[in-house]
Amino acid sequence: MDIELSGLLLFRHLAQTGSFTETGKHWKISQPAVSLMIGRLESAVGLILLERSSTGTKLTTAGTQFLEHANEVCDAYLAFTDGMRHIGRRMDREVLVGIDRSWFGLILSREFPLAKPPAGVVPVICDLGENWGESLESTQYDVVVAGRFLRAGLCAGIQEAVIRVERGITVAWNPDFYPFDPVNFSFPEILRTSVLIPDSGVVTGFASSLRLWCEHAYGMHPANSVSFSSEAEAATAACAGLGVLLAPGDSMPRLDHIGEGMTHVRTFEFLLPEAYTFGVYCRSDENSKEVLSVAATLGKLGKKLFA
Repeated sequence: MDIELSGLLLFRHLAQTGSFTETGKHWKISQPAVSLMIGRLESAVGLILLERSSTGTKLTTAGTQFLEHANEVCDAYLAFTDGMRHIGRRMDREVLVGIDRSWFGLILSREFPLAKPPAGVVPVICDLGENWGESLESTQYDVVVAGRFLRAGLCAGIQEAVIRVERGITVAWNPDFYPFDPVNFSFPEILRTSVLIPDSGVVTGFASSLRLWCEHAYGMHPANSVSFSSEAEAATAACAGLGVLLAPGDSMPRLDHIGEGMTHVRTFEFLLPEAYTFGVYCRSDENSKEVLSVAATLGKLGKKLFA
């Protein structure tokens, strides 16, 4: 039985998405190439792993059982490659810094290279993916600079240096399109519109926490929810009357001129005194002087910029 590791990785992603097209985009290969590799995998194991239809794919019974074993192999391989990259970075004194797409993160990305790094240390700044807590623990990053909503992203294996904490949620809308009363404000009225929110690359946990809050507190979900890759994009859409902006903390100062002409309300400040936290994160058992010095430099710079 000759099974290619690349085929296992493709199969796992295809099982998650149910789409040959999405899997091809993720791995930067064509859809026919994905079909060919999955066909080779099925031939190698002698099983039909996927049911194909015009609406997508789903696992067969054999595919479900096979996926359990494939996950073990894929996780072990990815842990091995991450570990080797981690060792390589230590040898080169590189520190991989993941920074989110928040307003705070964009400013730190711009200002950090101007600060003097510790002697001999080579910080490498990169974009931050989803589930950064897990990625940090598995050494895909050495330091993470990110915003979180409530406790999202935290775990026992991660230590945090808080830069800034903000209360509640900001709700903003264009009064030319929505007649909401900012004095007698009713949050459930907002849920009957399209809510425009920053995605998980901007603030971890906001969208998922919002859904749970609406379900448990009001027994309903937003009529429509649209995610954006920045608060500024979400605010621009709100200005155009495409929906109502929901953002963590005090977002209006971060929007600058984009928020001009919009009516806004700060809500849930009493219930959520630490709704939005922006900070620097590294592993709790981190013992690299290079990593700890970069994390400390980022923390001090953040405090200076956002005090």
